[in-house]
Amino acid sequence: MSGVGEAGLVLGIISAIISIIDTTKHVYDAVEDEAGLPTNFKKSATKLPLISKLLEYAEEYVNNEADESIKAAFTPTLEDCKVQATHLQELFQKVMPDEGDSRWDRYVKAARTIGKGGRVESLVGGILDDLQLLATRFPKVMKPRGKEELAKAIEEMSGMEPSLSDGFEQTPAYAHYGSGAQNVHLGGGDQYINGPGNQLIGPGNQYNGTNHIVNNHKNPTADDIDQSCLRSLRCPDTLAVKNRLKENKDKFLPKSIDWILQDPQYISWKDGDDVCLLWIKGGAGKGKTMISIGLIERLSRPQDESTVVTYFFCQNADYELNTLEAIIKGLILQLVNQRGDLKESLRRRWDTRNERFDEDVTSWRTLWHIFLEMLHRCKCPRVYVIVDALDECQDDGMADLLKLIVRTGLDQPSKIKWLLTSRPLDSAEQELLAGSDQVGVSLELNQKHISEVVKTYIASKATELDRRHHYGPTLRQKVETELAAKAEDTFLWVSLVCRRLESVDRGEALTTIQDLPPGLPAFYRRVFHQLNEGESAVVTGCMRLLKAMMLAYRPLNVEEVGSVTGLSDQLVAIEAWVDRCASFVRRRGTDIEFVHQSARDYLARKDGQSIFDSYEHYGHGEIALNCLSHLTKRLKVNLVDLPRPDSTRESMKRNALVFSVDYATTMWVRHLEGANQTALIQNALAERGEVGTFLRTRLLEWLECLSLLDRLPSAIETLSTLTDVLKKNAPLSMLAQDATRFLLRHYLTIVTWPLQIYASAIVFSPQTSVVRRNNLDKLPMWLRKVPQIEDSWASLIQTLTGHSSSVSAVAFSPDGKQIASSSDDNETIKLWDARTGGLQKTLAGHLGSVMAVAFSPDGKQIASGSYDETIKLWDARTGGLQKTLAGHSGWVWAIAFSPDGKQIASGSNDGTIKLWDARTGDLQKTLEGHSSWIRAVAFSPDGKQIASGSYDKTIKLWDARTGDLQKTLAGHSGSVWA
Repeated sequence: MSGVGEAGLVLGIISAIISIIDTTKHVYDAVEDEAGLPTNFKKSATKLPLISKLLEYAEEYVNNEADESIKAAFTPTLEDCKVQATHLQELFQKVMPDEGDSRWDRYVKAARTIGKGGRVESLVGGILDDLQLLATRFPKVMKPRGKEELAKAIEEMSGMEPSLSDGFEQTPAYAHYGSGAQNVHLGGGDQYINGPGNQLIGPGNQYNGTNHIVNNHKNPTADDIDQSCLRSLRCPDTLAVKNRLKENKDKFLPKSIDWILQDPQYISWKDGDDVCLLWIKGGAGKGKTMISIGLIERLSRPQDESTVVTYFFCQNADYELNTLEAIIKGLILQLVNQRGDLKESLRRRWDTRNERFDEDVTSWRTLWHIFLEMLHRCKCPRVYVIVDALDECQDDGMADLLKLIVRTGLDQPSKIKWLLTSRPLDSAEQELLAGSDQVGVSLELNQKHISEVVKTYIASKATELDRRHHYGPTLRQKVETELAAKAEDTFLWVSLVCRRLESVDRGEALTTIQDLPPGLPAFYRRVFHQLNEGESAVVTGCMRLLKAMMLAYRPLNVEEVGSVTGLSDQLVAIEAWVDRCASFVRRRGTDIEFVHQSARDYLARKDGQSIFDSYEHYGHGEIALNCLSHLTKRLKVNLVDLPRPDSTRESMKRNALVFSVDYATTMWVRHLEGANQTALIQNALAERGEVGTFLRTRLLEWLECLSLLDRLPSAIETLSTLTDVLKKNAPLSMLAQDATRFLLRHYLTIVTWPLQIYASAIVFSPQTSVVRRNNLDKLPMWLRKVPQIEDSWASLIQTLTGHSSSVSAVAFSPDGKQIASSSDDNETIKLWDARTGGLQKTLAGHLGSVMAVAFSPDGKQIASGSYDETIKLWDARTGGLQKTLAGHSGWVWAIAFSPDGKQIASGSNDGTIKLWDARTGDLQKTLEGHSSWIRAVAFSPDGKQIASGSYDKTIKLWDARTGDLQKTLAGHSGSVWA
């Protein structure tokens, strides 16, 4: 049987939700009163019939009208709706029957089990919000009367007082008396410690022996959670980026965008209901970014509450501004800053107990779903989304994002208005302007308008030069004429030439312009060759600065240039290099950046690289070692002189020393990973080389610095990368692995109290830990007498938490980098980073508990089996659902891929094994012979046989090609599970 289409999936989810709501209503109706419960129960229960009716409208719409793309867009919202409906059913089933504990106690306990959002009014309100999201995005999904009733119900629910106080989901801690180990207490509630040998590391006072301690923790408010969400997201501040661009660009001329404001394409996009997307494209230096800034400020002018403008500026040279993840995070930040109510989309994904998101927010696809949800929840009639310089995004998924914008980010009538700017871009050409709701404006095709604007810009720059050098009318006019003749309608060329003229006497102005070639490539070629002439030390500084800027993963601060280049860190020398390289780089405050992406592009091409290579070899390896040398000199115990061992990171005042080592601290391993294996690097990676020496003598100081910089979350992955780099040197690789265990064990302490890395972290590490042995001399004087501790690290490396119910199956990817786990918590599969333990993705789509997971041999697919009697195939990279295989008449308990990845075997409690084509999803064979449920299936290494285990106490061997039964192995006295 081939894969089931989107319509079947969507209708199945809707049907399941209706069934859940109806069951919940029956539970409520079966009880005669609500004694002992808050009034919100009765008020919430009255909304259940409306929910069922609205879902029936949606079912009718999907059945009769919606096309496949719309049906696919339904799924995420419906999945969320189903999760909340399931929790609501559980709540009513545990609370309503009049038995056992009081209803109130059972309500608190049940809500606490669900966790955040477990109040009855929150669950019903969440379902109504999801239905409103569908109605807003797809107006035909609901009848007008239904929309009115929905709006009224949401208003009533939002006006209810909370039935439980904030922090209800926190469980109380338990007392610990006597000697022995004490468990860590996290979250709210009281903590009691009484007994010898105990030590409290954390906020509050510390008592030893028989003293009694009580720590009270404040439950987080909604504002606290919002701040935690945004802090964890680490969104780029796009307002600051826009202001910085305005400072670095020439003064914006308001009239320079008059032509586009009058363009029919722009007008139809801005004011009409039919055009959703406008793409402005043009070559380098044509003024696209200034157009974007002008349009953003025009659209953002003070007006009523009906308009929101969110925007992002991509920048190739800054890794914090050149990824799809960064783009969407920046757009999210702008959106929630203008509409605070949209923070709910972040808040409901926040795990307050573990202080993290319950979804992988480093995945741009996850972020896209969050952003899209916010857009559709936004009640403003107009939302403008502007992304500038798409071509500077370095992410391979650009084409995929453009597809999503076109297929799920546009709506009719168009409330959401997208404006994209870029150079001519292959991926954009393929995905954009395919529909009537998308229009484009080409700057090259509007050369007449651009030419006039460039002339206005030239006149403005000539006037500035006239004021500086007293040109007079005649010379000023000649300068304007010469600039216009060579500019080729390129703003950047004019800007760079005028910057040179600022330091040229009036008598040499014309000859300076005449000596420079027209067009950007020729201009860059001329000035780069000129840079290679002159005093050797100055040329070395300039070349090293430009090469460092090319290789750096973000713009460098002037305080960081010395650590990266290995040359002078004297500000005077660095400023002299920047001034000499002014046609390529500029100083912005304390940062140094390329004047334009085209300057970086020129240096990266063959012409620029040939000059670099002819001068000296300087690459990632040299930068890594320069960074290590700098850190070795600068790092020390208690880098910023925190006053107490329990001082928190937040208590640190801004410290110039910390920020001067920021780049070296966070990037040296990344540069080492990118280095060529030259003799220099091989020596550095030797046991007594620079890397080994640093790890033995400065490891804890480095981790302390990462904590102070709030970069510790990335340290686990960094250490994992370092372990791979050092794999040919066993002692150093083992040291890096030990450092990873050390960090995993003490992470929660160090991330808050950095100085505990020299106290509790050393003390409570095993005696055989290399990190402990290397750093015992760094223990504070008051902690020289250390307690007995285990000899070696425990077998347990890490515990991955995130499922809210029992875990039924786990599987490693073939390369060992991912772990898939399945559970009956909301019918999900979770993907984890095997190195860091971080949650990558949550795959939702099954309608019953998931009992089996398996990776394909190439690691590109994941198969899952469920109580819903289906097998689903997922893309392991994106988490996208590929196919649903239906055919079993019972729960699917077991799944296996054949060694060549072409077949999938599934075992079910219908007593059969089914073989499927992994590419098409077609059912190939059904193997029958067991007399009871099948709990296990496996292929032989050559793929020729299949083994199955069953509740009938037997193992059977089958021919994988023909499906014939070969042998029955009997001997177990109980069910065969694996």
